[in-house]
Amino acid sequence: MDTKLTKGDVVNCLKEGGSFIGALALEIYGNSFNKIGEQAFSEAIEIGIKNTIASLYDAKVSDKEIIRVVGEHWGINIQEAEKRLVWEKHQATIRSLRQYLKLQGYSNIEIDSFMRENLVSSKLWHKNELWKLKDNPEKLFKEIIKINSEE
Repeated sequence: MDTKLTKGDVVNCLKEGGSFIGALALEIYGNSFNKIGEQAFSEAIEIGIKNTIASLYDAKVSDKEIIRVVGEHWGINIQEAEKRLVWEKHQATIRSLRQYLKLQGYSNIEIDSFMRENLVSSKLWHKNELWKLKDNPEKLFKEIIKINSEE
């Protein structure tokens, strides 16, 4: 008694095997997939908060309003919103100076060297009045050099 294997038999076998393999993979790797998904979701939230603060700060919205909006729409407390806004002010000033130097013809290596040798990040943390020069990076550049010559 010869039985022939048909195309339908093969398709059904693959379907059954495929669903079995899929269920097995989900059982074995399910927790990993969930962790990866949770991590991706958390990272997306962080990026959203960061971009919201950066956008509002760049649009010259008042600090008080930025803190209120971020707290209200992202569900973070006032202290956390303040901390993140301070960080953004620091980073925005650095980005502004780096862009200025780039447009003056400095290479990335020269920019990194200037930032490191002049302790720009540290100066911005200790002299936060320099943040006000974010929109005038040429003046910020000259001020950083002046501070270094005085030290």
